Amino acid sequence: MNGFNYDTDPQQEDAREMLRYQKTKLAKQQLIFTCFFLFLLILFGIYVVNRIMYEQYDGYIKIDQNHVRALDDIYVLRLQKKVGEHVNPGDTLYSYVLLNNIIGQYDVNHRPAVIKEAADMKLQAQLARQQIPVLRTKLSELQKQIRSESNDIFYGLTNNTAQNNLKAQIEETKTEIRKQISTVAIYEQSIGNTRQYIHGSGYDLDRAGMPYSPEGKRYNGSLILYACAPDSGIITDIKVPANTVLFKTEEVMSMQYSNFSIANLGVMVYVPSDKVDYISKASEVEVIVNKDITLKAHVKLLGLRVEDIPKHLLSNFSHDIDAVIAYLNFDKGQVVPFWVLNDNLPVRIRVNKLKSNGRPFSDRQFIFTNDGGSVPYKSLKHRNTKTQE
Repeated sequence: MNGFNYDTDPQQEDAREMLRYQKTKLAKQQLIFTCFFLFLLILFGIYVVNRIMYEQYDGYIKIDQNHVRALDDIYVLRLQKKVGEHVNPGDTLYSYVLLNNIIGQYDVNHRPAVIKEAADMKLQAQLARQQIPVLRTKLSELQKQIRSESNDIFYGLTNNTAQNNLKAQIEETKTEIRKQISTVAIYEQSIGNTRQYIHGSGYDLDRAGMPYSPEGKRYNGSLILYACAPDSGIITDIKVPANTVLFKTEEVMSMQYSNFSIANLGVMVYVPSDKVDYISKASEVEVIVNKDITLKAHVKLLGLRVEDIPKHLLSNFSHDIDAVIAYLNFDKGQVVPFWVLNDNLPVRIRVNKLKSNGRPFSDRQFIFTNDGGSVPYKSLKHRNTKTQE
């Protein structure tokens, strides 16, 4: 039997191969587009569910910063702390001297009160000391007169009236002498105490150098004062370098307290007027810092004040440029990174609308009365109920 050989047309075979390739490619494309569509559908579903279940607000972390300021015109000598250092209550932040204590020593037209007081007491002591010899001379003369009067009385030339007057004058003079001696002693003791104040103020031979002068760093130790930390915290900023003149109320440095109970830690939330009904004390509130950090919080107060919404949070179609501020407190027992507790850190706030039950934030609603006043709604309702009974 002869062999059978069937030759196909090469063009037809190529066409069939092309059709199979196109079908396979089309199936892959359909699969990819279907997966992409399903992905978009899932994203849209999540978006719709989030819009239905949750309401989101913008806000920021609020925590008090302690701004350490100059209590008077001062010259900062040395900064004892650096940015980022932790301080405990009573730790020295910086050393300084009062400018008045330095400049007053060089002002020829001004006499410091402590110097004037010392000079006045020294003058009074000298005046009192000069009175003592005069009084002693007077006492000597009176004693001579009383001896002369004694002789006259002995010979019957006079009575004892003049003698008694002399005796009285003698006693008064002795008393005045003792008084002047005591006065001198008191002034000398006061002068000694004043010298200590003079030394403490720097108005003595150890004159303090003016700031920025060659002798500017040679200060009397009693002139140097120290600013201390009021509580535990971390130095967040230093405004000036060492050896700087600062005027009263100018800021030296800033610190953030570690004790958040005294730092008024909370979250400020921008609540537009058309979204007020979604937030209440019973709402489940989440503070979203980023995709990895979400914290639980509760509403403390709504209507704290009204603030302008930042421009970067306003859309082109927004008609509200301000919002009511709600104040949140963090729930206890949460682990929070320290960097999150930073003043003005922007956050997002998410509220579960389904669990808020549409209840208003507070039952403290007011009704205006005819006389122009207002009464709480619940109080008025309770009063009307009792009247009907």
